[in-house]
Amino acid sequence: MVVDKINGTGICVHDVYATRIDIISINVDKHGWKAWVKFTGQDHFGLDTNDILKKKFNQFKFFRIWFVLQRHDKFGFRPFLTNMDAVIDIEGNH
Repeated sequence: MVVDKINGTGICVHDVYATRIDIISINVDKHGWKAWVKFTGQDHFGLDTNDILKKKFNQFKFFRIWFVLQRHDKFGFRPFLTNMDAVIDIEGNH
């Protein structure tokens, strides 16, 4: 199996920092249940000094640029955020 470590998702989402799960609606009857659920997640990609000194990040110019942009005072010293959400239907039987 080949692992792609340079794809967009791998770079933008490497961990989920915050998760929220909301039950939008739920219906229960004698046959089972059905729910409409919203999942929300947020990842922040902040490079600190220890990160940028590692070859994994330092070898790529865009990570070095990212590191500088993240620390530029005009941008408020904030990490880059990736926000994700999905609404799905789930159901089950008693």
